Amino acid sequence: MSPFDRRLEVMTATRLQGLLTPFAGIPDSLYLAEGSRAEVGEDGLYRLPPRGRLETDSYFNAFYLNFWRAHGRLARVGVLCRVQGAVAVQVLAHMAGGGVRVVDDWMEVGDGQESLHWVWAEVGDIGAPEVLRLSLSVATVDGALIEEMAFVTEPVIGPVPRLVVGICTMNREVLLEGTLTALAELAEETPLLQRVLLINHGRPFQRPELRKLLKQPLFRKVQQANLGGSGGFARAMLEAQEGEEGPTHLLLMDDDIRLDPRVILRAMAFAQMAGEVAVGGQALELERPHRLQEAWGQLGRNWLPMVEGVGTDLSDPASMQLWSRVPKADYNGWWFCLIPMSALRRCGLPIPCFIRGDDIEYGLRLREAGVPVVPLPGVGVWHASVRYKHAGIVHYYDLRNSLITAAAHPQLGDLPGAMHVMGYVLHHLLVHRYRSVEACLMALRDFLNGPDMALSTDAAWLHRQVTKTVESVKAPERCEAPQTGMRLLQPFSVKDPDPSPWQVVLLVLLVLFRPAQHGIRLLQKGAPDPMRIAGLPYLLALDPEGKTCLVLRPHRLRFIGYLAQTLWLGLQYALWRRAARRSWGRALPRLLSRDHWLREFATRSL
Repeated sequence: MSPFDRRLEVMTATRLQGLLTPFAGIPDSLYLAEGSRAEVGEDGLYRLPPRGRLETDSYFNAFYLNFWRAHGRLARVGVLCRVQGAVAVQVLAHMAGGGVRVVDDWMEVGDGQESLHWVWAEVGDIGAPEVLRLSLSVATVDGALIEEMAFVTEPVIGPVPRLVVGICTMNREVLLEGTLTALAELAEETPLLQRVLLINHGRPFQRPELRKLLKQPLFRKVQQANLGGSGGFARAMLEAQEGEEGPTHLLLMDDDIRLDPRVILRAMAFAQMAGEVAVGGQALELERPHRLQEAWGQLGRNWLPMVEGVGTDLSDPASMQLWSRVPKADYNGWWFCLIPMSALRRCGLPIPCFIRGDDIEYGLRLREAGVPVVPLPGVGVWHASVRYKHAGIVHYYDLRNSLITAAAHPQLGDLPGAMHVMGYVLHHLLVHRYRSVEACLMALRDFLNGPDMALSTDAAWLHRQVTKTVESVKAPERCEAPQTGMRLLQPFSVKDPDPSPWQVVLLVLLVLFRPAQHGIRLLQKGAPDPMRIAGLPYLLALDPEGKTCLVLRPHRLRFIGYLAQTLWLGLQYALWRRAARRSWGRALPRLLSRDHWLREFATRSL
């Protein structure tokens, strides 16, 4: 190959995944594997000292070949290098059985010029099924500067990708400002990002820097009544379809995240290679940035969301096994979800469920339309932890919306049975979360009453009514957890076996007849488990360290009243749930329509 042809090949190669340096405030272990000895200079580049080494088999820098192979159209894989100094480069293949083999190695002696090595062509088919991922091992004797390293493929022929970002926000200006700043920096580097749609449900923005930022042409602000996440994202979908940008993709993101904008380029590259897929990003904990909140979502029995990967320490090399299989996800949270506009036009607008479940239902709709939801590893954002949010209001939407989702997709399964629904309410009752019980009972009534009553008014007004009803129940007091003498309980998981009816009866009797316990010795971090609480008072942590807690105690008279309501509504649900499903099924096409959403957007009830 002539020098001109080689240079042309380098220039036209499609970058799939570039080497990322650690993001500010994030542990290096998410970017560099064990054995690395490298520094990041003020210019944001890796510097290898004499006898330095760079190992990239980490969450953010491994190249997950199994995902790209399953959904992409890769012909060859290459490594593009731009270094100053002399380095020895190895491309490592990590196998399904746990082994590692070298698939290519070479000496790179550079002065800042780009070079390209086709590792697939030179060593054979590294796309064999037993290869899970690729990583780089880079070593130097005298020291070197790594200006760029990236996995690439041959030029991709197709439409030029164009991206619009949609963010729904409500009074979270500090985190939002960081996200918008990152997007503005990305737009300066690439013409890929054409517009950021900011759907504001809260007060007018107060922070001077944020208001100055929003004057840039990149941003378009839409002020509307509080229609919840589903209303905000529905507005973003409509604006993206009817705007002048003509995007190929819409990226939906929350406002309570911290964003590394470089992962957007990675997600777009995957979407360009894979065709019509929705690319989801993982949610890492904002409070503990090395911890995973959710890798992807699947629905289990009775339509319960099964969160995968929760609590995984991504700085632990063993965590890489989480990505050893390519899952068939049912949905991905809309903290980061990239959807092709072609799929969006076919699937329509979200269900008007306010919050909690719009992404789940839409993920099912995408799947039914033949659009897989791919939770691409290495595409992560740091999201405010949901593990320590215990507001009872969300349980209204969790229960009601799961039933609506089941009614919207009868071909996937029947509605949950009456015993499950009563068990859902009893779960909260047996762990003394009385606001949550009130919310669940209201949700059950509204589902049985059907959409003509449950959604007869605008979503902002309905949310205020739900809030008023739930907050009429006395809130538990707050306290600081004692430093000693507390027994830490394991959190509840929906994957745990259900308690038997006799166990439930025993727990009910314990709450009714156990003498009052004045001292508290139990500390719960995460979702409380009735079997472990066993009717006793306990502290429920509001943060990872348990510094602030809710004091949750059994209340006998309140318990009896809620127990009677649960049994009565459970009986009504058993008798009328199929009639309610038919009612919701008939109404859903109207509720999903553009006209319905336009009426919602026109409301002035801020």
